[in-house]
Amino acid sequence: MFKPNYVISPKLLTNLTQIERFYGQIESENLIPSVALRLQNSNIALATHHSTSIEGNPLTPVEVTNVILGDRIPTTKAEKEVRDYFEALVHLDSYKQDKHKLDSSLILELHGLAMRHAKDMRIGEYRNSKVVVGHTEIVDGSATIKVKHDPPAHTEGDIDKLINELILWFETDKETPAILKAGIFHHWFVYIHPFFDGNGRVTRLVTSYLLMLSGYEVSRYFILDDYYDIDRLLYSDMLHSADEGNHTEWLEYFTDGLVYSLQAAMAKITEYKEAKLEHVKGDNRALVTKREEDVLRIVMELKTVRSSDISKRFEVTRQQAFRLLDSLVEKQILEKKGKTKASYYKLAK
Repeated sequence: MFKPNYVISPKLLTNLTQIERFYGQIESENLIPSVALRLQNSNIALATHHSTSIEGNPLTPVEVTNVILGDRIPTTKAEKEVRDYFEALVHLDSYKQDKHKLDSSLILELHGLAMRHAKDMRIGEYRNSKVVVGHTEIVDGSATIKVKHDPPAHTEGDIDKLINELILWFETDKETPAILKAGIFHHWFVYIHPFFDGNGRVTRLVTSYLLMLSGYEVSRYFILDDYYDIDRLLYSDMLHSADEGNHTEWLEYFTDGLVYSLQAAMAKITEYKEAKLEHVKGDNRALVTKREEDVLRIVMELKTVRSSDISKRFEVTRQQAFRLLDSLVEKQILEKKGKTKASYYKLAK
């Protein structure tokens, strides 16, 4: 069975302590749902931008936000990439609410969502032939491949076996802290390199989901990808530092990233408070009810909803669904488009 190798260095211990302290501070802010939704919207847009940017997508954060929150249909490859990653990212919350444990079917489904734009490859399937990770160099006028990593398995069955062993380790290891388990999984998933393309994107999605399963509200409070995008070469080098079996250096980097992202989240909350967008704490938490917050999560998932969507999801009458949605319109959190039975609701800009 898979067994990681690492030591709790002073730096790693400091990072773990800071992560718990910062995360606790963010949770204690007791964000009212409407402000929490603004924070989550911002995080999902930035996570989509940074994770696709790491893989070479040229769109700016503003352009990404326009694609995923706007009404325009993506037409270019870059726009389709960010749309697909966004849709995979918002699915994580649905998986968690449905109590979907991590397994190969979920991983393959995430790959199918995130790589829907890709045509000439196995979408939603593990690769079935050999690949190497490297780059092309010109030596004496001839192009040669400099191999940086040769994955350990090259058949679909062998890859599935390695992934299942990794999942089994994650589920049964009760000694390794959850944060470190997510970091170790992150490296080993990339090391196995289960797909022809999209390995990095799916790795970051799965890592986010593992943290969510462990009680850390990724996307709602913070993201992972912004730190990696600062220096993509360093991100790659740190991942490869664990290829020989010792995860300590990689885990120090991984936890550095979490500290960075949590500090950024705290700064953003402070910015909201200083801008007086709404009271972040206090009695105004009653602005949005728990049921209305559940409605907002569905709007986040579907982007637009009709009263029939809410009626079916909550098993309430159409009139009750209308009241829920219209209440959120009155609070300027949703906006209504159209006046007939074909009308729909979306997040207010």
